[in-house]
Amino acid sequence: MDRLSVLLTETFAPYTPALGLARPDGGRILTLTNDEGEVVLRRVLDGVQLADEHQCEEAIQSVRRDLLIQEGRMEDDVIVALRQRAQVLSYGT
Repeated sequence: MDRLSVLLTETFAPYTPALGLARPDGGRILTLTNDEGEVVLRRVLDGVQLADEHQCEEAIQSVRRDLLIQEGRMEDDVIVALRQRAQVLSYGT
């Protein structure tokens, strides 16, 4: 098993991760399924992210965060902090 497969399996347990075939842009679709075979989450991993180890790990952690939010397992204060960080700063005169 390659390093990426191990990372995906460890990060997303108990779900089963699967990477689709490479797309024309080099990206691949990550699909997480539960024990019943139902798709829980599907995200595109960019080809550039997959080619760079650091970017790949960051992308996987981002998907993990999305999954935690979707499942409602993230603490409210963390969700508030993420929302505040995502706001666009306005510099009025």
